[in-house]
Amino acid sequence: MPNHDQHWMRRACRLAAIGTGTTWPNPSVGCVLVRDNQCIGSGRTAPCGGPHAEVQALAACTEDPHGATAYVTLAPCTQHGRTPPCFEALVQAGIQRIVVACTDPNQDDLTSRCAEHNISYDTGCEKDLAAFIQGGFLSRIEKGRPRFTGKWAMTIDGYLAAHTGESGWISSQEALVWSRRRRRIYDGILIGSGTAVQDNPRLLSSVPGRTPVRIVVSAQAQLSPQLLATASQAPVVLLHDQGTVISTALQKSAVECLPCLDTHNPELVGQALGGYGLNDVLVEGGSHIHHSFLAAGLYDRLEIQVGTTTLAGGTSIAQGIGVDRIELGTRWQLETEAVTRGETVCLRYRKTEASCI
Repeated sequence: MPNHDQHWMRRACRLAAIGTGTTWPNPSVGCVLVRDNQCIGSGRTAPCGGPHAEVQALAACTEDPHGATAYVTLAPCTQHGRTPPCFEALVQAGIQRIVVACTDPNQDDLTSRCAEHNISYDTGCEKDLAAFIQGGFLSRIEKGRPRFTGKWAMTIDGYLAAHTGESGWISSQEALVWSRRRRRIYDGILIGSGTAVQDNPRLLSSVPGRTPVRIVVSAQAQLSPQLLATASQAPVVLLHDQGTVISTALQKSAVECLPCLDTHNPELVGQALGGYGLNDVLVEGGSHIHHSFLAAGLYDRLEIQVGTTTLAGGTSIAQGIGVDRIELGTRWQLETEAVTRGETVCLRYRKTEASCI
């Protein structure tokens, strides 16, 4: 594959990264149209229901795209959904070559389709980078659940809170501001009923218009006052056990109540959220939520903030019985280098298993 393919695919990946958190249930895809090693058009997926990346790129073309190469981070769709198939749009535009980073398990294989139209077709260019950006969508399609990222702030000695439950200001103001802005790249942010009741959070992003779906897992359909009061500002999904009686106040509110077979089973929670269409979900719950997700092996990524305090006891990260031996634990690798914000050390990890997207 020519060296310039990597250059243009990386540019397409940058476009895809910009759209994360805005396109679910669709993946955020980037597309760059190139002729004579010059970009003649580019685009990324619009919010759900809007044009896909390929159509956006064609519309942005500065000249006739006939004979051009299309670099796309995910194989163009071949089936008619909310919008017509992007592959047909590329064919009609006279695209001569299609280079994709990742194939789409939800669509038809393009090998024979491209051959029918005498279009050159290559796959795998910058596959790892594109798979990481679009990993939530691939997880939902292949595993039936979102890609989950566990996030917590802890003391140096590994506690979320004091033994009294008090947990304020473990991380610095700079780290807090950064983490609230970062919420915008996720489709959903999840907490348990205990965190909702004790902390009464709003979970709003500090970036206008980019607050993810706020998810509360509560078997008995209990919701904190602030989330109920702000349900009209940003979506709130209340995941509850099937058969739970929903209060009149909730029925009249903007909160969406989503039944689950067993909210205490994180795998079933994941399936319910996958069925809802969420691709990437940030879990900011307490020690019980973190324990259940870690024990079930559902975390694909971790975002950890380490403060400058020690407590010598209190509420640990995961309240529960873990593995019997160290060798049975889950292995993680740093996703990026550690960053210091204020006095807080911010760490990002991903699973080391090759199967992790």
